[in-house]
Amino acid sequence: MKKKNDALIAGIAEFIAKTDNFLIITHENPDGDALGSTFAMLNMLHDCGKTAEALLPEALPEKYLDFIPCNYRTEVSIYDLSSYNCCIIVDNPNPARAGLGGKMSVSDITIPIINIDHHPDNMLYGKYNLVMPDAAAAAEILFMIFRQIPRAKISPATATLLLLGIIMDTGGFRFDNTSARAMNSAADLIELKAAHHEIMKNMFFSKPLPQQKFESELFTRHLQIECGGKFAWFYIPEELISKYNIDMRNSEGLIEILRALKDTDIVAVMQRREDGFKISLRSKDHKYSVGKIARKLNGGGHELAAGCIIKASSLENAGKILLSHVERVLHEAKS
Repeated sequence: MKKKNDALIAGIAEFIAKTDNFLIITHENPDGDALGSTFAMLNMLHDCGKTAEALLPEALPEKYLDFIPCNYRTEVSIYDLSSYNCCIIVDNPNPARAGLGGKMSVSDITIPIINIDHHPDNMLYGKYNLVMPDAAAAAEILFMIFRQIPRAKISPATATLLLLGIIMDTGGFRFDNTSARAMNSAADLIELKAAHHEIMKNMFFSKPLPQQKFESELFTRHLQIECGGKFAWFYIPEELISKYNIDMRNSEGLIEILRALKDTDIVAVMQRREDGFKISLRSKDHKYSVGKIARKLNGGGHELAAGCIIKASSLENAGKILLSHVERVLHEAKS
């Protein structure tokens, strides 16, 4: 597998070096790795003298504003797609989740697609599919590619965006996906003048007071403990979001409040959506696969971090469905 990935990295680097005019996209509701990877790629291509644009149909979460350049497209039509020579899609395992603004789908993209991802359930929808589940983040994979591109320039701004992606997907190097390679990549990026201190300050030490109050009330009044303490979850009521005027795009990492609880093995956050209830899942141990739970519910993700939508008519029903799947995973782990 390593030889295959090395060959793919070299092949993609060569293709990028010989090609011009790129469109870069990621998944809907982008997180730190998606945003860091998208705009690191954009910066690198521009610094190499290439024409490239990034598509971001959604407003940026506030905490990322200091890191993301403002020169990106907010919409692209099917007609516009014909003007590009290549589409690079980062950190997106499922074409149905591509951040295209709802006006088209990945199947409308007829130019070559380079699919760069680290999710184990990636659907391999590109002409080139570089999928490395052992990578801590898509940004880590991009760094491997950038170092293979002849005369590629990794500026401090690009290094910062790559480090941002790695830091956010490893939870500040706390999660199980933190490998020696990820740490070495982070060290190399800091050597390239990545703004490590600014990332840590903005991501982990700059939470507004209303957000703190929101999280405190959510934890103290809406926490549910099940399965003898092995499963903890909470539902986020719309009225609580309104009470503190919370933009949920700035709540990435909210689930880590639950994961910090001692003696829990699986945790979840549930929020109402038009088509049901959005579920974010985390596990502390590989023997309890939340990826398996999510896939059973037509979602996906990693074994320790995954998500899905439960299509249920009420919160009570959604909670029962989720609990039944969690109980099954906990029971199977004992067998």
